[in-house]
Amino acid sequence: MATSSTQRHFMGAYISTATFLVLFSVGLGGLYLLQSPEHFAIWNIFGLVSLGAVGIWRWSWFLLRMLRARYYLHGVFPRWRRRADAVPVEDLPHMCFLVPTYKEQPWITERVFKAIVNEAKTLAQPTTVLVNSSGDDENAAIRKLIKQEDPDLRWIRLIQMTQKDGKRKAMADSLRHLSQLDLPADTVIALMDGDSELLPGTLRRCLPFFRLLPKMGALTTDEMPVVKGSYFFSEWFHLRFAQRHMQMCSDSLSHKVMCLTGRFSLFRSKAALQPSFVAQLEQDYLNDWLWGRFKFLSGDDKSTWYWLLRHKYDMFYVPDAVVNSIETLSGSVVDRAYNNMRRWYGNMLRNNGRAINLGPMTTGWFTWWSLCDQRISFWTCLITPGFLLVSLLQGAWNAAAVVVCWVIASRSLMLMLTFWGRISTLKLIHFPLLLLSQWGGSLVKIWTQMNLAQQKWTNRGSQSISAHGRGLERVMKLGTSRGLLYVQLFVFGIFLCWLTGNLNPAWDITGLHLSHRATQSNTVQVVDVMEHGIWPNDGEDDGQALQTLIDGLDTMPVELRLPIGELDLLQPVTITRGQLTLKGQGPGRTVLAARFDRSKGDSVIQVKPKRSDVLNGIHLHGFTLEAVDTAAITRLDGIRMHQVVDSSVSNLTIATNLRDPLMFVQTENIKVEQVVVQGHPIQSPVDTEKLAKSM
Repeated sequence: MATSSTQRHFMGAYISTATFLVLFSVGLGGLYLLQSPEHFAIWNIFGLVSLGAVGIWRWSWFLLRMLRARYYLHGVFPRWRRRADAVPVEDLPHMCFLVPTYKEQPWITERVFKAIVNEAKTLAQPTTVLVNSSGDDENAAIRKLIKQEDPDLRWIRLIQMTQKDGKRKAMADSLRHLSQLDLPADTVIALMDGDSELLPGTLRRCLPFFRLLPKMGALTTDEMPVVKGSYFFSEWFHLRFAQRHMQMCSDSLSHKVMCLTGRFSLFRSKAALQPSFVAQLEQDYLNDWLWGRFKFLSGDDKSTWYWLLRHKYDMFYVPDAVVNSIETLSGSVVDRAYNNMRRWYGNMLRNNGRAINLGPMTTGWFTWWSLCDQRISFWTCLITPGFLLVSLLQGAWNAAAVVVCWVIASRSLMLMLTFWGRISTLKLIHFPLLLLSQWGGSLVKIWTQMNLAQQKWTNRGSQSISAHGRGLERVMKLGTSRGLLYVQLFVFGIFLCWLTGNLNPAWDITGLHLSHRATQSNTVQVVDVMEHGIWPNDGEDDGQALQTLIDGLDTMPVELRLPIGELDLLQPVTITRGQLTLKGQGPGRTVLAARFDRSKGDSVIQVKPKRSDVLNGIHLHGFTLEAVDTAAITRLDGIRMHQVVDSSVSNLTIATNLRDPLMFVQTENIKVEQVVVQGHPIQSPVDTEKLAKSM
């Protein structure tokens, strides 16, 4: 029967591996077929480089942990196992079980305590078992079960207590009671749940390490789920325990683990019976900047782990010792999974910050960085679904297909590596469960990190606790929590849009600055020439002053406001810059009177660039142009424009004593309106062309 079951197991493993190899190949094939650049047009080069950098970082970390785990499993631990197996059973330390249990189902209690007795029989000396249950009836049922396996209590020294104020208090009271007993100094104490079943050989595989590793304060074992009530819940636990197995193996290379599971962990009594250890287990608190001081409802395993970490004890993982974690499920699978994640991730986050604060010199560098990575990974994990969502919203189906193919290939490889050599069989159901666990779990972690004080434990009498306070205090705390949550989500959304090329904050800010400068540059600066010493009807040379003013202007668009009266020009006015307007108060009201001959210039007003480029934005408006005391044979020209575009001449009167009133050379798009020359109005571009030809 066993052989047939083993064959079926290996056959299932081969089929599953082949299936996932096909999935992996399909994903890679899809990426190859979709490698055309236009499929990535939705993402700019910066987004692709950033996404690649994040992907390389996350996969490098995953592969590093995988390599460390494999080296531990196949290189380091086998050497330790050979040394441990050489320790005689007579030299193993005294064993003591501390089992808090609360109204477990009878079939679970039977399996748990029968396994304890059977394990005790493999040791050379009696085992102390302290049970702290819900009441006398449960204690009596447990005593009966133990005596069925050990009638004379030859192998078991049974101590029974009744818990009153929850699991933490029960465990603390039990440890205080044990400290008063005459236990051997080398006693090893197991802290375990009432729904954890030891598999044969667990104690013989674990206890020798307390002889071999004197700096080790505690160890934990592998776990396998036994779930009644839901296939999906069962396979989810198989996936989680496979991931946990790999992580624990990797961490053990650094003589630390990230959690001493409350299901079953062994502690050196020298540590577990310390008053500070017991006090932290009973009443563990966190001083939070927002929620203040609040106590931990669940997470006793994290409290014990943190105490050992703070006191620089080594911690160890025994991968070939297995404990069954029994779960029963009724009601909504989704609600139960969500509540479990809230509890697990809440315990992790509540301890993560204070563990990081211990520093790498206390925790060890690898462990310290692993703790830091826990704070980052739930954000980076959402980048891939974020890319997929953005692609779908924008209708970029090819880009979405690229993301889907990447998910298929990467997650298939991840699952194959995670279940490689695992007792559990890799199944197709693990693929969607992995995505739900990664993506959904990240969202739960994001919410939980801003609500650390809100705790609920449905497994032990549906207990709950919060530190919201009342009235205004509650409003302020919850408002701050929600506000910070939304800010983080908003920033992540901006980061995601940057990665996908929809936003580029650096360029966008620069663009806004340039746009602001451009807007400023398009604002016309109005200059009253009288403020620069150009006064009408004063008999002074206004031409030189006007030229000096024009030459001294900056590059902004400028309107020179000419006053009412007559301005005497003893030299021509030359305009060599664009974006300039000469605006008088109207023909006959503002008069530019030229009082020089052709020896000083051919035209009264000449518009021409200094170099070979062109000028634009030259506007002459609202004045009369005339010449005074100039001989007819040497008459001046009026306005001459050379290499000028997008300009205008409007509302002007040009006197008859000017030879060529308007001259246009190599110009384009010059608008002429309401210009009177020699008594004849010029109002159309056709006339302008005629004037240019007549030059």
